Amino acid sequence: MARNPLKDKLAVVGVGSTPYGRDLQRSELSLGLEAAVRAITDAGIDKQQIDGICGSGMTPLAMGGAGFLSLQGALGIDEVTWVKNGWLGSAFVYAAEAVFSGLCDTVLVVQTYMRNPGMSRSAAADPFRARAAQFGDVGGDVGIEDFARRWLHSGEPYAGWMRRYMADFGVGPDAFARMAVNNRSHAARNPAAVMREPISLEDYHQSRLIWDPMRMLDMDVPVDCGEALVITTAERARDLPVKPVYIHAMSLGGTRVGEFYENTLGWTENAFWVAMKGLWARSDLKVDDLDLFYPYDGYTIDAVAQTEAAGFCKPGEAGDLFRVSWDPSADILRLNGRTLVTTHGGGLGQGRAGGANFYAEAVRQLRGQEGERQIPGAATALVGIGSFFHDPSAVLLRTEG
Repeated sequence: MARNPLKDKLAVVGVGSTPYGRDLQRSELSLGLEAAVRAITDAGIDKQQIDGICGSGMTPLAMGGAGFLSLQGALGIDEVTWVKNGWLGSAFVYAAEAVFSGLCDTVLVVQTYMRNPGMSRSAAADPFRARAAQFGDVGGDVGIEDFARRWLHSGEPYAGWMRRYMADFGVGPDAFARMAVNNRSHAARNPAAVMREPISLEDYHQSRLIWDPMRMLDMDVPVDCGEALVITTAERARDLPVKPVYIHAMSLGGTRVGEFYENTLGWTENAFWVAMKGLWARSDLKVDDLDLFYPYDGYTIDAVAQTEAAGFCKPGEAGDLFRVSWDPSADILRLNGRTLVTTHGGGLGQGRAGGANFYAEAVRQLRGQEGERQIPGAATALVGIGSFFHDPSAVLLRTEG
């Protein structure tokens, strides 16, 4: 087993979320501040105990020092000893590392997202689009006339991965379809989700093609939202009024695929496999011990890749796994008969939050706080966040009975 000196030495003690909406008419600072206040209050600590801040998002709290100063000032926190930018799953891992290393004692992780309707307008009408056209990494013309093709960091490479996966393993799109239906089914039970209308497998196959074979229902839903978490040491967590959720093991993964948006590496060589391999090498638990699994679903291909990389099945076998793991009474997955998947609906159902809502849902489930949606006896959760190309993380959370 690889070294893991931080095993169960850190804990998530606070979680806070804003409403999710398609156009909340709010600033990112407003969303970040609300989520942060909720998380600090949930932890039952004084705000001055926060001495580290990590922020992230597609267009986050004015990323960098100014953004952190704005949030810190709005919260009224006098001093911090550590700040850092992060994105997707990396922000959580960076924050945990900072606490374990002693750079700070209690860290606030804040992530905001904005739907940004201006993304669909022309460069002439939208200054943001004009800047993006100059500096965008895959070309400023992506998505100008078609809001479905909404990201500068666009879906085209992921559609390429979908086609390659289907060709290499001789499979159809069934794995993508079942993941989409599973996530929407869970979203239908989540009052915080923006997409609460259940869908069927037929609905998936009839949904609009964006980049063949990627369909509209393969893509996460852009929203306005904010999420925040508070992380501290397990020792400090024991003195707080909330049930701590321990960070059992974690890993960040990266490969040379990050050099290009060209898919030059094999399916099992991308960053998801690297992150999961690093996690399991440091964990006392195995995949069969998991009660809950949260594979990031920026696109359904991400979640399929995470499932295989985590070891639930062999490469190319997710479609077969999902078929035999399907619960037709609820239209959801129970991997190998027990592990529930993305119980909040993920980006496909609740809305795109860069993975922060996956951490928040996992923590609440492990605390036993989800009411009618609560999974009885949930004690372990694996969260896999990130991209084939950047910021892939794997985090294993657990509780004490």
